[in-house]
Amino acid sequence: MAQLIAIVQRRRAFTPAYHRLQRQRGWLVELERRLDPPIVTGVPRPSGAQVQRRIKAFLAELQHHAGYHPHDAAVVAHISATFAHRWPRLFACYAWPERYRTNNELETFFGRLRTRQRQTTGHKATHDFILRYGEWAVFVDFHESFEHLLSRLQQFAQADFDREYTRFQHAQQRLRVWSRFRHHPRRCLAAAYFAPSRFMATFGVRASEKASPFDEEKAATQKSLL
Repeated sequence: MAQLIAIVQRRRAFTPAYHRLQRQRGWLVELERRLDPPIVTGVPRPSGAQVQRRIKAFLAELQHHAGYHPHDAAVVAHISATFAHRWPRLFACYAWPERYRTNNELETFFGRLRTRQRQTTGHKATHDFILRYGEWAVFVDFHESFEHLLSRLQQFAQADFDREYTRFQHAQQRLRVWSRFRHHPRRCLAAAYFAPSRFMATFGVRASEKASPFDEEKAATQKSLL
């Protein structure tokens, strides 16, 4: 009994620190809950602006608490500084719930994407595929059923689909020009020199429609390049 009492007596010295750590851990749990609220059936998920207001209100409560509890001031300052550093980009993904919200989730997605491409093509490097399709590959789900895909596509108007598909085709053409220039730079430059309007349109730049006065020089240059 004397040994048990001695152990309890020794523990009492750490009781205030223990309760302080428990309280500070509770703050982090509450912040995590407000950043990622639980899904409730029939209740819409909060928007980025709503989550931002909830986080800002809780941080204000912590600042007020730190004014009366100096032992917690350093932890509150660290939490506030961490949120202030990430604040401009912290609430952007709430508008697109189907996208990945954390770096770990995004890195896992691209890791699986690279693995699938290696299995499909047999190529170890997948850099070109990521550059070519990365913007659109985010929405690819290989486990998605045809019915679910059809229901997603029906949420968009035909005009919106056509506009996005045109942008996709334009991006593909731009990447094809880059690839052509990498493998055949002289031919690519010759094509840009003799057809500037078409070449510059690939990069979204309007070329002048006025004819060049150096047609003979162009013809001689084209012959030497090709």
